[in-house]
Amino acid sequence: MIRKRISTAFLLTGFVCVSYANVFTVVNTNDSGNGSLRKAISDVNITPGNHSILFNIPVADPNYNATQGVWRISLSSALPIIMRGNLLIDGSSQTTNQGNFNLYGPEILIDGNNLVTSDFAFNIYNVSGVTIKGFIIGGFKIGISVNGLTASNNIIQGNYIGCNYNATDTLSNINGIELLGSKNNIIGGSTIDERNIVSGNRHVGIRLANSNNNVVKGNYVGLNRLGNSALLNYDGISIEGTSKYNIIGGYTADERNYVSGNDAYGIPVFGSGCDYNLIIGNYIGTDITGTIAIPNTYGVLFDDGASHNKVGGYEPGAGNLLSGNSGYGVFLYNPGTQNDSVIGNLIGTDWTGTLPLPNANGIVVDGPTFNHFIDGNVVSANLQNGIVLHLLGTDNNIIVRNKIGTDITGTQPLGNGLDGVRIGEGPRYNLVKGNIIAHNGLNGIAVMTAAELYNTFTENAIYNNAHMGIDLFPVGVSLNDPGDYDNGPNELMNFPEIQNVFYDAGTGTTAISGIMDYAINGGPLGIKIELFISDNAQGKAFIGAAAADAAGTWSFNCSCLAATDKVTATATDLSGNTSEFYFDSSLVTQIIEHVSESVSIYPNPSSGELHIKWAIDVSLNSPLFIYDATGKLVMASKLTEAYTSFNLTDLNQGFYIISIHTKQKPLLFRWVKTD
Repeated sequence: MIRKRISTAFLLTGFVCVSYANVFTVVNTNDSGNGSLRKAISDVNITPGNHSILFNIPVADPNYNATQGVWRISLSSALPIIMRGNLLIDGSSQTTNQGNFNLYGPEILIDGNNLVTSDFAFNIYNVSGVTIKGFIIGGFKIGISVNGLTASNNIIQGNYIGCNYNATDTLSNINGIELLGSKNNIIGGSTIDERNIVSGNRHVGIRLANSNNNVVKGNYVGLNRLGNSALLNYDGISIEGTSKYNIIGGYTADERNYVSGNDAYGIPVFGSGCDYNLIIGNYIGTDITGTIAIPNTYGVLFDDGASHNKVGGYEPGAGNLLSGNSGYGVFLYNPGTQNDSVIGNLIGTDWTGTLPLPNANGIVVDGPTFNHFIDGNVVSANLQNGIVLHLLGTDNNIIVRNKIGTDITGTQPLGNGLDGVRIGEGPRYNLVKGNIIAHNGLNGIAVMTAAELYNTFTENAIYNNAHMGIDLFPVGVSLNDPGDYDNGPNELMNFPEIQNVFYDAGTGTTAISGIMDYAINGGPLGIKIELFISDNAQGKAFIGAAAADAAGTWSFNCSCLAATDKVTATATDLSGNTSEFYFDSSLVTQIIEHVSESVSIYPNPSSGELHIKWAIDVSLNSPLFIYDATGKLVMASKLTEAYTSFNLTDLNQGFYIISIHTKQKPLLFRWVKTD
C-alpha cells in the first residue's frame, strides 16, 4: 500500500493553524552534532517563535537502508525533552525532499535499542501545539510521551510505533504512545496518512493516564499494515487513573480505530475517577473488513471503579463492532464500577449484523458492579452466553431492547451457544425488558442459584430457545407450590394459572382469566400478570398485562389475537421476582372459536332475562359459567332442565361469555346485556 504524504500545513477543529516561521533541517542520521535531530530539538528549545523540524537526508548517508527505503537514527541517549510549543516535527518531509523510497510507510526510523536507559523517543513536556508525524519508532520505554497538565493541543499522526518499516514485524517499545496528565490532544486522524499503526509494543499501544478530553481516531492498534493479521501489543488502547471525557473512535468509518489482535484487552478503561469516556464506531476483535476474527482476549473492559463511560450510542455510526474476541466482547468488572452504558453495538456478529463472528461470551457484568445500562445491542452468535450477570452485588442493571440470539433484523436465528441471559451467584434487582431473546442453545433466561432475587423480566419476546424461555433453577420446570412458600432463584415465584381463554369470532375479542396462587408477602393483590402469544410454552410476543386481586384472580381481554394463537403468562411480585412461563401445554389454551350447535340462548341481546334451551349433547347438571368481557367469572350454575331461565338484571351492560360444559367440549356463546 502506497502511503500518500501530507503537507506541513494543517487545520483541525479546535486547533490553531500555526505558521512555522523558523525551519530547522535534519540532514544526517548522526546521533548529535550539526544537522542532527538532537541538535535541531536543542536549537528549538532555546529559540523563541514557532518552528518546524524537517528532514532532507541524502541517500549517501551511511545509515540509509536501500532495501527498506529507511534512514535509521540510532540513539545512544534520550533526545532532548521538547519544551517549546507550536512545533512541527515532520518525518514525512523526507519524502517531499528526497522522494518516496519506502512505499509501505515512513522513512525516518528513530531507534532506541542502543540506549542504556530507553526512556523516550519524543517527550513533549508541558507545551502545546506540537505535531509529530511520519516516523518509525522502536526500542524505547515510551515511543512518544505527552506529559504535564499544560501539555495540550498536540497531534500525533502518521507514525509506525512498535513495528518495522512496513508494519509486518515488531520493533517494540514498552508503551507506544503515552498521554500523562495532558488534555485536548489528537492521536491519529481521518485519512490514511494521519493513521498511526501502534502495534508490536510489549505493554500498551496507546496509554491515556489521568488525561482528559483527548481524541484517538483512525488508528490500527494491534494489527499489521494491511489490517489482516495480528501484530500484538499486550493491551491496545488503555484509559487509566482519572482520565475523563476522552473519545476513542468517531461516527464515521474514517475515524474508526481497529483494535484487534492484542494479547489481553482491546480497550481497558480502569480506575476510580476514570469517567465519562466515549468509545464509538470502532472494530474491536476483527480485521478491517469486519468479517474475520483477529482476537483480543477481551474487547472492552470497565474496571476498578470506572463509571459513567459509554460504549456505542444512539447516534448514527456510534455503535462498535465487538466480535471475534477469545474472551468477552464487553466486560464490566469489580467493585465501584457503575453507571456505564453499552448501547447500539454488534457483539458476536460480523459488521452486517447478519453472520456469526463470535466472542466466547457477549457481555459479562461481574461484580459487585451495578447500575449499568445495556440497550439496543445485537448480542448473538457468541459461543457461550449472550449476557451474563454474575456475583453478589451485581445489582440494578438494566437490559433493554437488545436482540439476543437473532440477527440485526430481529427475524433470523443467530443464537448464542448456551443461554441468552444468564444470572448466577447473587445478582439482584436487575431489569430485563423489551428484548428479543430467541434461538439460544439452552434457555432464553437462566437464573441459577437461590442468591438471585428480585430480578424482573418484562415485555420480552422469548421464543425458540432450545430448553426453556425462563428457567429458575433447578434445571427444568419449577412446579408451583401451594402459597408459593418455597425458596430459590427469584424465590421460585409461582407462575400464573390460565383457566379460561375465550375468543369471539364476531368481535375478534379474546378474554383470558386465571388464578395466582400466592399467600406470602401480603398475598397476590397487585401481582403483575403478563400475557404472551405462546411458542412452545415460551412467550413469543407480549400482548399486555393484568393485576391479580386479593383472591388471586385476574383477567385480561384484547383484540390482538387470532383464533389459532395460544397464550402463556408470567407473574412478577411486588418485590420484582418474575416467574417462569406458564408451561402446561394442555392448559396453554388454544383460543376457541365462538360456536353454536344444539344449544340456543335468547333473547340476545336482552336487559337481563336469559333463556337457555338445548336438544342434544347436554346432560342434566352440566356446568354453566358466565364471564364478563375481561374473562372474570360472574356466575356459576348448572343446567338442571332442558329449558332454563336466569334473571341477570344485576349485571352491568356489555358482552359476556356463556360457557356450557358438554360431554364432548365446552360450548361458548356471546351474550350482550343491555340497559
